[in-house]
Amino acid sequence: MPAATAPTPAAAPLQIFRRGLHTAMSGQALEFSEADLVATAAAYDPARHEAPIVVGHPRDNAPAYGWIRALSASAAGLEAEPQQVDPAFAELVQAGRFKKISASFYAPDSPANPVPGVYYLRHVGFLGAQPPAVKGLREPRLTSFAEGE
Repeated sequence: MPAATAPTPAAAPLQIFRRGLHTAMSGQALEFSEADLVATAAAYDPARHEAPIVVGHPRDNAPAYGWIRALSASAAGLEAEPQQVDPAFAELVQAGRFKKISASFYAPDSPANPVPGVYYLRHVGFLGAQPPAVKGLREPRLTSFAEGE
């Protein structure tokens, strides 16, 4: 009889964004309220668009080094629950190669937005030396878990 496998533990949430006035890579200043973050978290559905974990801000969201399972909004801001994280990438993050994090969103009026009317998470970018637009987020920690670990 095969041994039962333990459930795969979840990685710690990543703080990916917070409310306030932020300047996009395009130079446009945008104000994000607490209500915007709550709406973004509520709208997130991996069945519609599962946001990948990427390096930097690639135009095509690839390659993916993991995926975002769920979003939640709290006083600390928007938090993302990672899953299926590539073990080698997790090691690079733990070693400090990617100490900063930056979220990319579909604008509410973007034709590509899976849930029009709200900001929808496009990807979570891990940054090396490039400074993020949103300063002061918690340093990301990633853990990779193998089956049965």
